[in-house]
Amino acid sequence: MPHTRDEIRTQVLQIATRELALQSETIVQLTDDTDLGEHLDSIQRLSLVVGIEDHFKICFEPEDDQQAITLADVVSIVERQMAPS
Repeated sequence: MPHTRDEIRTQVLQIATRELALQSETIVQLTDDTDLGEHLDSIQRLSLVVGIEDHFKICFEPEDDQQAITLADVVSIVERQMAPS
């Protein structure tokens, strides 16, 4: 089932809220340009990636993790991973 970019973004934020137990004010601060490294430590990033992989049934490649700097980057990676081959 195809997902729009906005749907993917919303679902990623829901996963972040659930997996990381983030407070609503933290989620509100996460914009497409937010550097996730400023808000998440390495364990939180790993938890988020695993939650996203489980939810979307995808697998991040090592280079994906290096490219996942912002929320927009994460959404783009999910879109690319879900695209038909």
